[in-house]
Amino acid sequence: MESALLRIAQSALANVRQHAQASCVVVTLSYEDEQVALDVVDDGIGFDPADPPRSAGGFGLRGIASRVRELHGTSDVESSPCGGTAVVVRIPVAGAESERRSE
Repeated sequence: MESALLRIAQSALANVRQHAQASCVVVTLSYEDEQVALDVVDDGIGFDPADPPRSAGGFGLRGIASRVRELHGTSDVESSPCGGTAVVVRIPVAGAESERRSE
């Protein structure tokens, strides 16, 4: 689970660097109620979630969602034009443990 969380955070931070034009980004990793919570929040230009930007060959938001699904977790992207973006990931500890045993 640890390496997957690292990759998810790296992907989210790469999106901030490439697209957000942010002056500040906050990464929070915490353990709460039998789940691990990862939040990456920036104050950048944001985007319309109904029409997300298309990346040229990048792993991006779809890749983050795919990694999270493999760990039986949930991911959400909250954004609005001129309002920044938040990538919110929750992974159940039990789901992550079963994934680790199958590796």
